[in-house]
Amino acid sequence: MEYMVGVINNFGGFYSTELYFHELKKAGATVHLPCVNHSDIMTNIKESDVFTGLVHILGLNDKLKETIIEERTQNGNYTDLADFIERTNIGEESLHTLINIGALRFTGLNKKELSWHATFLKTKMKNRHLGKQLFKTQPIEYKLPPLTQYSLEDAIDEIELLGFTMCNPFDIVDDDGEYVPAADLVPHFDKEIVVLGYLIEWKPVHTKHGQFMFFGTFIDAAGNWLDTVHFPNAASFYPLQGKGYYRMYGTVIEEFGQYSLNVGRLEKVGIKKRKGQLTH
Repeated sequence: MEYMVGVINNFGGFYSTELYFHELKKAGATVHLPCVNHSDIMTNIKESDVFTGLVHILGLNDKLKETIIEERTQNGNYTDLADFIERTNIGEESLHTLINIGALRFTGLNKKELSWHATFLKTKMKNRHLGKQLFKTQPIEYKLPPLTQYSLEDAIDEIELLGFTMCNPFDIVDDDGEYVPAADLVPHFDKEIVVLGYLIEWKPVHTKHGQFMFFGTFIDAAGNWLDTVHFPNAASFYPLQGKGYYRMYGTVIEEFGQYSLNVGRLEKVGIKKRKGQLTH
C-alpha cells in the first residue's frame, strides 16, 4: 500500500493514477476522497486509511490548497462550514468544487444541503472581515426540506473533478448484461466470448509490415485485469474511442501461459444517466 501511494505521489508508473488507487483498494486499503480535515496536498496513508491528496482535484487553485493545509496545521481542524469559509476566505466557485468532491463531508451534511448553506453563507459574509475570528460564533441553523444525494451523482462528480470515480466503475456503467469474467478465460480457451471491460491503458505498435495494431489493458466488474490484442483489421475498423467501457467480442488466446482476448469487434458503452444529464 505504501508503494502504491508513493507511485501516486510521484505521478509515475506505466499506468494511469486511477489504476494505482484501484490497486490500493485490492491490497486492503480504505481509500477516502479528498477531505479538508484529513487530506494533505499529496495523498497520505495512515495504517490502511488512504486520503486522496488535494492535488488531484481538477481546477482547484494551488494557493487555496496550501491555505487549507496551513490554516488547519496552525489552528486545528475545521469545525463547520462557516468556520471553513471564514478561515480560508474561499471563493464561491472553489467552495462548490470542494462540496461536489465531498471534501466537506465532515460537516455531516450532504452535497445538496451544503450547496444551499454555502450560497446563503457566502451572501451573508460578503461585507464581513474574513479570516480567523477572535470569538467563535455559533453556526446558523436552517430548516431545509429533505435533499437527497444519490450515489450515481457522486460518481459522476468524481469523474468530472478527479478524472475517475473512486467507486467500482461498473456500478455506473449503462449495461446490465452478463459477460465472461477475466478470471474465467482459461476454460474458454480458443472459444469466442463477449466481455465487458473498463479501459485502463493501451499500447499502439506496428507489425513488421508497418500495419497499426494495439494491446489493451482493461479491468472487469470483479476488478481483475483483462489483457486484449487488437490485430490490424480490428484496430482499423474498431478503434478505441477514449477512456470508458467497451463490450468486446473475440477469441481467447494463450501465449507463454498468459491468456488474453483476441478482439474482433468492440462497442463503446456509456454510463447511466443522472437526472437531467445525457449519458457520457
